[in-house]
Amino acid sequence: MKANRPWRRITALLFSFLLYAACPTVTALAYGEAAAGRTASLTVYFGKNGDGFPEVGFRVYRVADLSEAGGYTLSGDFREYPVSLENLDSSGWRALAQTLDAYAARDGLQPLRTEKTGQDGRAVFPGLSVGLYLVTGERFADEGTTAAPEPLLVGLPGLSQEGWNDDVEISCKFDSEDAPSGPVKRKLLKVWKDDGREGERPEEIAVQLLKNGMVADTVTLSRENNWEYTWENLDGGSTWQVAELETPEGYTVSVAQEGTAFVMTNTRSGTPPSEPDIPPGLPQTGMLWWPVPPLVCGGLLLVAAGLFVRRRQGEPNEK
Repeated sequence: MKANRPWRRITALLFSFLLYAACPTVTALAYGEAAAGRTASLTVYFGKNGDGFPEVGFRVYRVADLSEAGGYTLSGDFREYPVSLENLDSSGWRALAQTLDAYAARDGLQPLRTEKTGQDGRAVFPGLSVGLYLVTGERFADEGTTAAPEPLLVGLPGLSQEGWNDDVEISCKFDSEDAPSGPVKRKLLKVWKDDGREGERPEEIAVQLLKNGMVADTVTLSRENNWEYTWENLDGGSTWQVAELETPEGYTVSVAQEGTAFVMTNTRSGTPPSEPDIPPGLPQTGMLWWPVPPLVCGGLLLVAAGLFVRRRQGEPNEK
């Protein structure tokens, strides 16, 4: 009789695992339902070495709603932008934030909330409903250096292995550089992700250069100029961004700034995504936590099976 007990335990674990594996939508639905109706407080910290930067303006835009399936869908002013929120790694979420920031600046979108940092370098946005938010901030100049906060995306409320977090605090990454003493340059590179469908690319693409959110120039990229362009003699004291004037049908766009270069990527719908790099911690960039229970159950199942096999190997053969 004792020999049958391990099988009972394993059967129970197997049933739990199959329940989760067969009904992932139920778990995802529970995620959406649990978050519905909640509000959260978002605190943005902007500083260095424990010293906050005071009186810096930050803006919060509502970008997407949380669906019942536990994912995000673009909403409001951002509904029609040609971007994708699917299968993004940490670099993809960073590029998406930069892309949406440029669109918001170019189109003069009004933020949901605006706040300034206090003496501790913190700006607080209470009473935000469930959803995905874009956070952007102003530059901070001090003693000849300038700190420019990167735009970022934050999912509210937060969710960790400990449960829901209705008081989310994030720390802004920023580039710190000496105040420019002369003109600067910006380079634009176009990348295509449409393996096997290269013949469907447009002949050319128009890209806008934005100076402090206003269109300063429009250039055309094509095979003739190797899908790249460089602007010279730009004002070093201004904020420069790029936005695609009209994204070709069937493609999405993302723009990542690396130093003085903009990498603009057009991805064809249906192109297999790269393996996502899932960051740890709170789901501040659209991470979904519903796959965690099935994986935990699967791990428990494997552990139980291993223990049972070892136990059986240590017992004498029954006649």
